[in-house]
Amino acid sequence: MIALHQRRAQARRMRRLSRIGTWVLALGGALVLAVGLPWLVWRGPYLLDKGYINTATLGEASGSATLITGLRTALVACAAAIGAGVALVYTIRNYRLTRRGQVTDRFTKALERLGSDHRYVRIGGVLALEQIVQDAPEQATHAAQVLGHFVRDRAPARPGSPNGPDGPPTTTDTSLPMLLEADVQVALTALTRPQSRTHVDDFERLYLETLHLPRALLDGADLTGAKLVGTNLTDARLFTANLMGADLSQADLTRAYMSGVNLTSDPTNPELFTANLTGPNLSQADLTRAYRSGVNITGDLTRDMARAKLVGTNLTGADLSQADLTGADLSQADLTDANLRQADLTDANLREANLTHANLGDAILTRAKLVGAHLTDAHLAQANLTGADLSQADLTRADLLHANLTGTSLPGANLTGASLLGANLVGVYLGNVVGLTTEQVRYAYVSAETVLPPGLRMDGGPSTT
Repeated sequence: MIALHQRRAQARRMRRLSRIGTWVLALGGALVLAVGLPWLVWRGPYLLDKGYINTATLGEASGSATLITGLRTALVACAAAIGAGVALVYTIRNYRLTRRGQVTDRFTKALERLGSDHRYVRIGGVLALEQIVQDAPEQATHAAQVLGHFVRDRAPARPGSPNGPDGPPTTTDTSLPMLLEADVQVALTALTRPQSRTHVDDFERLYLETLHLPRALLDGADLTGAKLVGTNLTDARLFTANLMGADLSQADLTRAYMSGVNLTSDPTNPELFTANLTGPNLSQADLTRAYRSGVNITGDLTRDMARAKLVGTNLTGADLSQADLTGADLSQADLTDANLRQADLTDANLREANLTHANLGDAILTRAKLVGAHLTDAHLAQANLTGADLSQADLTRADLLHANLTGTSLPGANLTGASLLGANLVGVYLGNVVGLTTEQVRYAYVSAETVLPPGLRMDGGPSTT
């Protein structure tokens, strides 16, 4: 309390000194203009050009008189120019004060509209705020704060959240609207427009946690550092949205269109880490060409990414352990060093995916399409590859310890240096694989129906017959 009192007293003293200083300068300037300018006009020529002035001939039509007149005219012109400059500064100051008052008035009227009972009036208030940001960028942070509060006030909360209905979060709750109100959508668009966010303070974050925002249209939105924990974004459009440093943990992104989204961290801003996707629901989400290296998508065992579209997505180092990726489209995705241990990839499309050094231990890859996939040094111990298509796949030095390859299709697959110890190759056609040796097959489980490449024979290895 004492420190606060001292700061307030010091602030009052500074304001008093500032006012006194302003008055002193004003009085000094007035004195200079009232006394100094006439004296300078009267005596100035004699001081500046006294060597050229003959006082004896001043009463006659002489050059000295002309010189004095010219100098006095020049001094008066200079004084007039200085006065015009002062007047211009004063005019600019008045203009700024007037403009600030107009902006404040417009801001107040926009706030009044946002509180209206009529939707179209509220939409007008949102558009007015956005226009204020365009005209007065210094008001962008204040406008963002107002719009953020408006969205949080108007959008319902998800079930199970502190401000939402009782019960667990669900995307099928009929008590909540499945489409955003028009005014909320307009506010979201204005709030996340990149041109507007450019002027918002870097420390001002979007707080949209646990809100119910189904089918939100956020194409190209700037959601940098946004807090979207537990937010329902079912069927939302996030095409090319910037989610740098956003927190999407426990968010529901079922069927969300996220093609080309940016989930990276910002190396120039330590406050913006990699997007947090801990435990989200990405069922049927479309993340085509999304970019993120080392994204963390860890969560509980109920995490659902079934039928998610992740074509060409960069998921280098992603933690997808125990994820449900049933029927997911991961074709051409980069999963280098990814952790897919115990993940369910049944019927998943991994065509030409890069799984170099990926951990697929105990993963379920039943009927998975791995045509042309890069599995160099991949860990596939005890993986279930029943019925998988590994045509032209590169399995160089892959670890297939006790993996189940029953019914797999392997034409053109490269098995150079792959470990097949205890692998189930019963009935598998290996006639046209590349790089397979007798030593590799020796300790695999084979049967009479197993077909080896020409020149290879089953010698001393385990057999089911």
